[in-house]
Amino acid sequence: MSDYDLIVEIFERLPPKSLLRFTSLSKSWFSHIVCPNFISNHALRAAKNPQKLLIRHLTYFNKHVQNFYTLHSEDRLPLTSRDGYIGITPLDFPGYNFHIVGSCNGIICLYDHEIHKITLWNPSIRRKLTLPHHHSLRDFSSNGPQVAIGFAFDLATFDYKIVKISYTTYGRDAPESSIYTINTGVWRVIAFPTTPLNNVSLACFVNGALYWLVAEPGSIMSFDLSTEVFGTIPLPEPSWEVTQLTIIKGYLAVVTNEGSDSWIWLRREYNNVASWSRDLKLNTGPYEGRISRVLQPTTDGDLVLTTQSEGYIVYDPVKGVRSRLASVKGLSIIVDIVKYKENLVLLNRGTGCNGDQPCRNQS
Repeated sequence: MSDYDLIVEIFERLPPKSLLRFTSLSKSWFSHIVCPNFISNHALRAAKNPQKLLIRHLTYFNKHVQNFYTLHSEDRLPLTSRDGYIGITPLDFPGYNFHIVGSCNGIICLYDHEIHKITLWNPSIRRKLTLPHHHSLRDFSSNGPQVAIGFAFDLATFDYKIVKISYTTYGRDAPESSIYTINTGVWRVIAFPTTPLNNVSLACFVNGALYWLVAEPGSIMSFDLSTEVFGTIPLPEPSWEVTQLTIIKGYLAVVTNEGSDSWIWLRREYNNVASWSRDLKLNTGPYEGRISRVLQPTTDGDLVLTTQSEGYIVYDPVKGVRSRLASVKGLSIIVDIVKYKENLVLLNRGTGCNGDQPCRNQS
């Protein structure tokens, strides 16, 4: 192995922050680091690294609503303002009207519900890519087609894909399904799902497929990334009131409510539609209200629950211990948590975003 090859192999193991500095070493190293092959090789190695957490906060400052985010190690959920955010600088979120569609590896998909645009964002390198406008992208309202969006990573083609389904017609609008891939940079039409669609949830990506919870008539719509074919999966029985699709222990999971109790069901066999099993019962506290969302952002088994009255709560299912996620100096509320892995994807495309600046109301 030559000295040059050895240096390249070392560089492929470095964190993005270091590599961004090394792009200024010379024109040749800049060209090499932004090369698609180097970015892909670096992402493959980075996939084995521990995941990190991005927590999105919202605050009201100087009569303005402000979004900002903090980045955390996987084992460092902020349980107190003093310890949870020490040494962590809040940064501006790259937009105001975005909601998070999904997160795959190091890329987060955002949807602006006012101007109807989709943006891919890499918080590790503070770059974003705005997708070309698609005529059927609308807000989730009665004034236009209902739109379901899914974001996934196809390991076979090493490509990020966005699936868009327009499933309600008004006036001249017709139902349509389309897919966008980063490698091609264009939208293309795909076959429309046969599942009757109404009140479709945010998508969940696991085991090479996207899944949406369809509230009416009550089922799960799937989309296989490799075949690009839609399918339908029945809900577990008895399903009672289904509130969410999520990922628990690496499996597709359903959260159901029955009275004051919530259950987590796991689909342990990918090719067996009848493989649902009840995994865990969640009892809410007397003042928490119903559980609307369940996340498993870390590998230690703890769950993050969103309740009607208490917000985000960290729950140890073994010990039954609950603790609150802390706000930043008491100035904010937490509105979302996603997992990501640091990589260089989007370094050779898209634009820089202002997320590299400290939040304006923070010292």
